[in-house]
Amino acid sequence: MSAGLGIMMPADPRTNQRREEQNVIHFFIGTKAQFIKMAPIMVEMLSRNLPYRLIDTGQHADLTPALRRTFALPEPDVRLYEGRDISSIGHAVFWYLRHIHRGLADRGWLRHTVFPGGGICLIHGDTLSTLLGMQLARRAGLAVGHVESGLRSRRLFQPFPEELIRMWCMPRVDLLFAPSDEAMKNLVRMGVKGHAVCVHGNTVADALRLVTNVALTVTLPDEPFALATCHLFENVMRKSCLAQVVALLNRVAERMPVVFVTHKHTRRRLERFGLVQALSDRITLKHMLGYADFVGLVKAARVVLTDGGSVQEECAYLNKPCLILRNATERPDGLGRNARLWMFDEAVAGEFLADASHPRLEQPVTLPRPSAEIVDALVELGYAVDDGEGGGQ
Repeated sequence: MSAGLGIMMPADPRTNQRREEQNVIHFFIGTKAQFIKMAPIMVEMLSRNLPYRLIDTGQHADLTPALRRTFALPEPDVRLYEGRDISSIGHAVFWYLRHIHRGLADRGWLRHTVFPGGGICLIHGDTLSTLLGMQLARRAGLAVGHVESGLRSRRLFQPFPEELIRMWCMPRVDLLFAPSDEAMKNLVRMGVKGHAVCVHGNTVADALRLVTNVALTVTLPDEPFALATCHLFENVMRKSCLAQVVALLNRVAERMPVVFVTHKHTRRRLERFGLVQALSDRITLKHMLGYADFVGLVKAARVVLTDGGSVQEECAYLNKPCLILRNATERPDGLGRNARLWMFDEAVAGEFLADASHPRLEQPVTLPRPSAEIVDALVELGYAVDDGEGGGQ
């Protein structure tokens, strides 16, 4: 075990791999959450003068340019897709199949355009971009590293398809970065063959730190308010589930105004199911916000209601009362402290709202620095060469 890092090392990851090829690090990311959580690792690499390549899958093409500006990151080296934001199931499946087909048919495109120089491809989380990155990188002959590995809800279809993507990817990658001891234990239980590295916390902690002093462009409500988000497949694709969410938000609106930040597909479903008209006039719908603005809303809100795993993590680090709009969560962050799992239970919602009626002194926990630990591990394992001249943090 390497000093300071919880690394399981069954074998040398550099076996049969040329040293000059191993030092190319490719970030393969495409969704808003992936950019937010991988950006701090790229910022850390830039601070140490460590080169990397960014491959933008285009999954959230409308959102990622603003995120790169927020974190002062350069333009991608490769864009797999130029077009509108992928916000429907049908469009996502077509986009995914199109790139899988091209990767299978044209390995030269993979090796010379997408992943020149070989090395390691870092994927993140549990989206279609995660799955696509793993499959294309393996097809090109690269090692694959998985950031935010080891998360499990242990329910195949909650969330869907995220849990299935995690189960498929984690046993097939070479390097796994677990954000907690529990995630590390999950990897051990799964018997993964790759090298598992336990880092202290989720990289969203570094993202929160990086936007602390970014000026906000959103106007904050003058009175205590609740912040809500809802986007998971199982919540928005069925009218019965989405209607329950709307009913809950209306219940919250009886106590305080609600700012409801909606993804494109959430708003489309609200309109298709005729639920926009059912929303209280004390609920304000907002389109997706820039990251700094959204964090500003989280900090200012009295409570947060969300089905987003990343928002759950942010609330845990900010010690913000959070009701998780799910039946199950793969993340332990904040549970039993600032967060509760709704499970579509009216009693749980009532208890949460009763507590939320009383202002609380919120003392954020100390933010860890997992991005630095991840880069340390990449250097220690030979995937990056630190010349010692970088700035670091």
